[in-house]
Amino acid sequence: MRKIIKSYSVLDLVMIAMLAALATGFKTVANTLVKLITGPLGIPGGSLAGGFYMMWLVIGHSVVRKFGVSFMISLVQALVLFTTSAPGSHGVWTFLTYLIPGLCVDLVFLFARKDNTNILHFMIAVMLANVLGTLGSFLLWFRLSLLWLAFSLTAAALSGSIGGLVAYSVDKGIKRIGLIFKEDGTDQ
Repeated sequence: MRKIIKSYSVLDLVMIAMLAALATGFKTVANTLVKLITGPLGIPGGSLAGGFYMMWLVIGHSVVRKFGVSFMISLVQALVLFTTSAPGSHGVWTFLTYLIPGLCVDLVFLFARKDNTNILHFMIAVMLANVLGTLGSFLLWFRLSLLWLAFSLTAAALSGSIGGLVAYSVDKGIKRIGLIFKEDGTDQ
């Protein structure tokens, strides 16, 4: 574990912590707003809102640009939610439902060349992360019919695709303004 942590600079670790905090706060707000609409309909709101907070995992990859960043962001989120019992915590199952989407995002970007990512990488990463998170939550807590599962997974895929589009536009903006630097301090 020490070897893995040493591959990240202090700035990388600070960015991971900040993005985990942003994602956790954003999740609370997004879930509350979406559940105002989906709650009366009996639809789990996390599947629809998920694409908008799973995008922070992909944005983390855009900012730090190292393998394992999305997993580390989701690990920090899971630790915070587990220890504080904040909204979105599922007890010990929090680790399962948070770490699998983070790992999924890292695996999608593992198949991309270093600086040759396109909009499909972003859309697929967020979409798969949201679908896996929704599936995990559905299998652990919800006892609904397969029709509701299909509907929830479709909503998760749609929401994830939109979240991927937003994350891609954020990535392009980050590159355009030169916010990301190489280890030697020059622009990427």
